[in-house]
Amino acid sequence: MMKRIAAIDFETANASPASVCAVGIAVMEEGCVEEKYYSLIRPEEDVFYFSPWNTKIHGIHSRDVLDAPDFTDVYHAISEYLTSGLVVAHNASFDMGCLRAACISCGIEIPPVQYFDTVELSRRVFPEMPHHRLDDMCTKLNIELNHHHAGSDAYGCLMIVADIMNESGIYDIEKLLEQCHTRIRKLDTNPGIKYSCRK
Repeated sequence: MMKRIAAIDFETANASPASVCAVGIAVMEEGCVEEKYYSLIRPEEDVFYFSPWNTKIHGIHSRDVLDAPDFTDVYHAISEYLTSGLVVAHNASFDMGCLRAACISCGIEIPPVQYFDTVELSRRVFPEMPHHRLDDMCTKLNIELNHHHAGSDAYGCLMIVADIMNESGIYDIEKLLEQCHTRIRKLDTNPGIKYSCRK
């Protein structure tokens, strides 16, 4: 039976990984995309600052999130996706860093997430490509993408996995990752560990 795969993508208001302002999730189970989730997030007060640089990237302004749920509310909606299978993200150190930092900021226990990175997987499968950014991969694989919209980015990430499964004929995700020499990592639940906040 295929393990559930949940792709996740965060956008942040500024350079702090705790300043999550949007999240997207796309879930694949039994070979089908079963669910999609997207929400704006109101950052916590101590990180509620929208950098012009970040807004230029994702188009989210402070006014857009004033009535949005905070991370604690959003976490209750997404937590089951994070621990019921494998999680995947494109440049996963960024998104896992956001998850950890937001949990710490809100006093939420860091979940024991098992995850892999489609950047690493893409480099293994398409070594001839000069870059393996999400938009590069989606262009190559003809995946529709509204880049830096968290919902679209999560779906694009998941479709990279689906395409590689179809091309390889390997639908067991753990076997596929082993075949492609792509690591399954565990999110460190020690709140003292720091992660990068570079997209």
